[in-house]
Order: sequence, then C-alpha cells, then structure tokens
Amino acid sequence: MSFVRDLLRELEADLAQALGLPAESVYTGRAPQRITRQGLEVWLRPRETEQRGSVTVHPLEVHLRLKRLKEGDQTGGGQLGQVLELVELLRRRYDGARPFARALPALVAIQVTEAGLDEEPADDGLLQSGLALRVLER
Repeated sequence: MSFVRDLLRELEADLAQALGLPAESVYTGRAPQRITRQGLEVWLRPRETEQRGSVTVHPLEVHLRLKRLKEGDQTGGGQLGQVLELVELLRRRYDGARPFARALPALVAIQVTEAGLDEEPADDGLLQSGLALRVLER
C-alpha cells in the first residue's frame, strides 16, 4: 500500500465524518461537472511530494465548496460564515496532529496553512474556502 493512497482514503473518511457529510461529497481530484446539489462538497488536490532530509512532505489542498442558496439579502453571508467555521474546525482538527497514526504509523504530523482558492469564474454562486496541508512522513 502506498502512504499517499492510504492517507487520502483516511482523510476522505475523516472529513466526511467530521463535517457530517455523505461519503460521496468528499473526494480526491476535481469533479468534471459543477456542483448541482445544494450542499457542502469537499475535494482534495494532492500536490508534488517533496523530500526534506529523512522526512517526506506530502502537500495537499482541501477545498470546501457550497452552492449558495438565495437569502433575503442575496449575499450568502450566513452561508459563507458557516463555511469559514468549518475551515476553522478542520484547522484545529489537523494542525500539529497525527489523526491517522494507527492506520499510518509513518505519519509524523500535519501542518495546516491557508490555501489559495480555485475560483470558478463561470459560477459566482459558489462559496469557497480551503486549507493547505503538509503531511510529514518519516
């Protein structure tokens, strides 16, 4: 088994559980179609692995996207607040932690930082935020 494949499997399951989402709402790789469901969707984008001495760094992005529902003021501000709260929940859950140590004994720790958003200019109805994870493997 590969560390990255196992990490992604564990992370997808943990994200779905932590955010109370159905498993199909959390996936690796960008779906080819736009969000059509009215709910939160989370997708992971692995980046190029880096070798730092005896530690391997596996960078990946966690993107949260929500199809905006029309509110009275048409801003989606309440929903954006919810998305940002979930991002903060994930930051606290993963930053400096070893959440999958039992399944991935080589996991040293996870560092969490802000992620740039992958904007979809054709669909301004999406509320988005995300995190960048640097997963350290020894």
